[in-house]
Amino acid sequence: MDDFSRGLVRRIDALEEARSDLASKVEALQSDNESLKRETDRVAERLKQKTDPDGLARENATPREEIASLKYGESYGESMAEVSRKRLKTEHLALTTLGNDAQVHIASFLGAKGIACLGQTCGHFGMGRVGTDGQMMSLVEDLAGQVINDSVTDYEKSVLVGGRKVKKLRQLELMRSPLYFEQLIGRADGIRYTHPEDKSKITLQSAQNLDYATAISNHEMRAGRHHVTFHMTEVEGRFNDIECGVVRPIKDWDNKGLQDFDPMCFSMNQHKYRKLLLADKTNEWGDDLHCCSYSSHKGRCFFSNWNDEDKGEDDNWAGDEWKGMEPARLVVNLVLGLLLDLDAGTL
Repeated sequence: MDDFSRGLVRRIDALEEARSDLASKVEALQSDNESLKRETDRVAERLKQKTDPDGLARENATPREEIASLKYGESYGESMAEVSRKRLKTEHLALTTLGNDAQVHIASFLGAKGIACLGQTCGHFGMGRVGTDGQMMSLVEDLAGQVINDSVTDYEKSVLVGGRKVKKLRQLELMRSPLYFEQLIGRADGIRYTHPEDKSKITLQSAQNLDYATAISNHEMRAGRHHVTFHMTEVEGRFNDIECGVVRPIKDWDNKGLQDFDPMCFSMNQHKYRKLLLADKTNEWGDDLHCCSYSSHKGRCFFSNWNDEDKGEDDNWAGDEWKGMEPARLVVNLVLGLLLDLDAGTL
């Protein structure tokens, strides 16, 4: 037992000696690390002074302001803060010193929404002034107009008519993008976006007791020829008919909580929406033909003026025939194309 105890003591002594040796090495490494850090800081400071001679003055500015504030009172701090704000404001206006070509180039990356925000946040760009044509126009409008002129094609120019330049630029951006359906109207189990982040693809589902589900794009067309193609990639359940067409600009109908909605107001239970739709009417609408569509079931044409003289379900109206009329079976890979010619008045 005594031999075992003596061996254990020797083992403990050896471990203690090894621990002390390791501790000494760790202290030496820490000392070397501190020396290297101090040397690195000195080199960095010398480099900073060489590349930025004013850096030291800026670093010392805060302590000097605090000392002066303690010595002379809070008013000094407020005065310095005011100077700082003025200096900062001047730096933010640096964009106004750029030439016209540079501003137009930058504006082309902002897009219509970014240019509009520029006018709202900076009076220099948003404030109206008399242009060379004698009309009041802001720099934002001028920039948007120049961005349009630098990139628009002859076809795009033919369909962009009237309105503010920023709005026309937004319309141009929408024309160059897939057709988005900003409004989905109907029950959630009947219509939804196929992918929530992509509003150009929708899924229609055959739900019980569901009569209508409607997808509407907010893109406005005022002149020229416009073409759109609809691709049906999957067909599940039973669908009797899909209608594709055009409608007057109606906004926020997806926020009305409607369980089913047909902008044609064909069925008797849809007639109640006629007056509500006409409440959105503007002078640009004209007096007739507020909605027109192609029905895939028999290929006929339907149209509506949203008034009591409209033909509908109660008149046993099955749509009008037209030259070249043909139905479209709702099958996978079906492609439907619509061509709207606003100059000729045809769909």
